[in-house]
Amino acid sequence: MSLRVARRLEAIGVAARVVDLRWLAPLPIEDMLEEAAVTGRVLIVDETRRTGGVGEGVLAELISRGYGGAVDRVASEDTFIPLGDAALTVLLSEDTIEAAAVRIVRREP
Repeated sequence: MSLRVARRLEAIGVAARVVDLRWLAPLPIEDMLEEAAVTGRVLIVDETRRTGGVGEGVLAELISRGYGGAVDRVASEDTFIPLGDAALTVLLSEDTIEAAAVRIVRREP
């Protein structure tokens, strides 16, 4: 989803980098800080639930290591995941990711 949103953002003049951390353990903290420092803005996109997801760990590591730029996080709702189309009411969407990215770009770093 984030790669598709990056293309949508590019169409409106917003450049975005996507760093996929899903398969990395332990998290590459130094690399995360380096990427964050380049732009001064980080949007953490966590497709899992808001509570107990990897996004919380990413946010905690950035802050505990002194990252001072703009940061925001979007995640799916804290609930069971229903089946079929009902899942769309609680899972993260591309529109949610794009809206958060536009908000953080408009914020001062």
